[in-house]
Amino acid sequence: EKPLISISIIGHVDSGKSTLTGRLATVFGDYDARAQEKMAKIAADYKKESFNFAYYTDKTEQERKRGVTINTTLVEMQTKKFRINFLDCPGHADYIKNAISGCKQSDLSVVVVPADFQASCSSEGTLGTHITLASVLSSKNFIVCVNKLDEVAAKNSSDLKTTFDAACAAVAKLLKKVGVDKDKVIFLPISALQGVGLFEGGETFPFYEGCKPAVAKPGFECIKTLEEAINYQDVPVRPVTRPLRMPLSNVAHVAGHGAIFCGRIDYGSLKKGDLVKFLPTNLKTDVKNVQEHRKDIAVGEAGMNVGFSINCKDKIQIDKIKTGHIVGPADDNEFAFYPFYVANCFSLKPKSKGGEERGIRPGYTPVLSGGTANVACKFVKILGCVTKTGPVEDPAFVPNGARFSVLLYPSKPVLFETADKLPFLGKFVCRDSGIIVAAGQITERLTEDEAVAKYGVNMADVLGQKPVAAAGKAKKK
Repeated sequence: EKPLISISIIGHVDSGKSTLTGRLATVFGDYDARAQEKMAKIAADYKKESFNFAYYTDKTEQERKRGVTINTTLVEMQTKKFRINFLDCPGHADYIKNAISGCKQSDLSVVVVPADFQASCSSEGTLGTHITLASVLSSKNFIVCVNKLDEVAAKNSSDLKTTFDAACAAVAKLLKKVGVDKDKVIFLPISALQGVGLFEGGETFPFYEGCKPAVAKPGFECIKTLEEAINYQDVPVRPVTRPLRMPLSNVAHVAGHGAIFCGRIDYGSLKKGDLVKFLPTNLKTDVKNVQEHRKDIAVGEAGMNVGFSINCKDKIQIDKIKTGHIVGPADDNEFAFYPFYVANCFSLKPKSKGGEERGIRPGYTPVLSGGTANVACKFVKILGCVTKTGPVEDPAFVPNGARFSVLLYPSKPVLFETADKLPFLGKFVCRDSGIIVAAGQITERLTEDEAVAKYGVNMADVLGQKPVAAAGKAKKK
């Protein structure tokens, strides 16, 4: 069987991500001529004729009517080298929360930026946010596709290379901010709608001479298409021998089958008969069956997106299990819930529009996103801070660009692991009003007694202090 790779399609709204996914499915997936004809009629009914490929993944009435992707959609395809889980992520700022699960699950991210790239790459665009999410939560492997160059060609074909180079430079700046070397990134000119630059042996833009990858491999001396760029990737190494850890991305209730628990296995494996535990609910039960893409499989392994059912009839306990909860072995003592966490972070909190420094203070409560969980999390105590000028004694304020250590208290029960042992479940980002304000890694997990003894935590203050709406802002009288 071909090795599995998960690829997220990321970028600003209206960059052509869903159109690209649908177009790829015409060759690598199940989007055949009959299905395309049917979808073209639906697109015409919505008066969005150019969305016939996008509707392959944009399946809800709201998505089709608005012409905007709302949910991350997983679709299976195959190239001659890989079996692929493509994750089409929403690009609209209102649905960043939904994009996080797709960014987190990927081994490789395909960045889609339109030839008219200015809005995508601006501070108001979501492309920078997507790149940060992918690089922090999953992988720093990127392919960049400059899309909609056919629209530029229709106006003035002599501008194609200039436009392509400018778009590449703009995206390279965003990649540099998260520590990605542009020389290790493959940049491609494409038209998702017209199918240009996508398939090996297919049409490409005449001005593009190809990309010579940083690491030479036989058969990939010069890459000109997205298919070649994907097949160039290394086969991901999976931690299948580690203890099971599976964050839940969805809990579906299917008539005749009951609850189906869906997600990507980050570590270990899962098979029928395994005794598992759900945290933080602490429900223990055995696995009834495991499926991948709605087909029964003998075993699910790390890297696979699966759904499974359980031999449990306790509806009250089942209904307590939510997206963001984690599945692990029932007999694993290390798989446990802790109310407090210590993390090493980097502050990305921007200044106000007036240039005022709006740093992070104790009591600040942004939304922490890690695994598949999104939960408000209080910064209880700043334990240390290092700015560009050096360490800060007894820090009460963390400015933008500083590295700091902090004691965290999630507002709802949630499970994280330490990043040194299980990095997929130990990395996170913090968001405030949709803006990423910090990125970090869990270094320590603490019980309430340990937090009180080691860091002098006052639980009355932790539980009673009202969350700070925005860091550095004075309370209104």
